[in-house]
Amino acid sequence: MEKHRYAGSQIHVKIDFDFRNSIDLAYFYYSTDGVEWTPIGRPLQMRYTLDHLIGYRIGLFNYATKQSGGYVDFDYFRYSK
Repeated sequence: MEKHRYAGSQIHVKIDFDFRNSIDLAYFYYSTDGVEWTPIGRPLQMRYTLDHLIGYRIGLFNYATKQSGGYVDFDYFRYSK
C-alpha cells in the first residue's frame, strides 16, 4: 500500500449516512476545497443487533455550544487502514 502525505494546510472530511430502507451504510469522503469530494475507502456496512447493544462511533467530533453547525480545527490527523 502506497502512503501519501498531504502537503496542504487544510482538508475537509465528511461522512454520509444512509439509513433508508435499513441500508445502514456510511460513506467517507475528503476534500481540499469543501466543494469537490473524493471517496475514502469502501462504504461501512453498519449492523445493529439486539443480542449486544452497541453503536458506531465516529472519531472526529465537533460539539457546538452556542448554535448548530460550525467547524473545528485539528492539529494532527492520521488515516490508516
